Amino acid sequence: MIDAHITDTLIKLFAAWLLIAAVAYWAHREQLGLSRRMLIASGRGLLQLLGLALVLHWIFDIQSHWAQALFIVGFCLLAGHNSASHYDGARSTWAASAIGLVCACLVTLPWLTVAGSIADDTRTLVPLGSMIAANGMNAISIMFERLKSGGPVGDGLKTAMIPTLDTLRLVGLVHMPGIFVGMLLAGATAIDAAVAQLTILYMIVASSFTACLISFLCINHLNKSKA
Repeated sequence: MIDAHITDTLIKLFAAWLLIAAVAYWAHREQLGLSRRMLIASGRGLLQLLGLALVLHWIFDIQSHWAQALFIVGFCLLAGHNSASHYDGARSTWAASAIGLVCACLVTLPWLTVAGSIADDTRTLVPLGSMIAANGMNAISIMFERLKSGGPVGDGLKTAMIPTLDTLRLVGLVHMPGIFVGMLLAGATAIDAAVAQLTILYMIVASSFTACLISFLCINHLNKSKA
């Protein structure tokens, strides 16, 4: 017999998934070509998060900084591959994107660790590394889409930074971030929650800009080398 808690969880998850199904149907009616991508992404997200949940306790037990770095580099490689698909999908573009993301991690995580803003354990570094890779990936993908359409790199970089900067500008007014709310629910003071959230937002802005700029410079260098 299925546990009542599992049944309740599945019902809640299905109710949330119906939102995806509804907008996918809407996109299909409008012939936008997004329905299939939405449904596949929702299925992949489900499987990937469930898989992560099963191994997360093992990951958090890791103490080696080399192992932590390996996980973060893995995030950057996967994110770089996805960003490259928005440009030309070439291996050189993938390499440039991945290098940009790795540099973004190197610029932010060691500094925040040395400054004492974040802990140096796996429970902190690996999730933050994944956040840098994910946000950097989104920024690079936006920049690549703009470059692919013929826009200058300056416009592409500015466009890529719009979502991140808008979030930072309106945090606490329009946007109440998840980390802030989560810490409050866990019993932390409002000041501690605000400081932790701002640390993450500053990290994301710096890392996203670094990822975009380094990725473009790498692509430019590779193209010159080929020429």
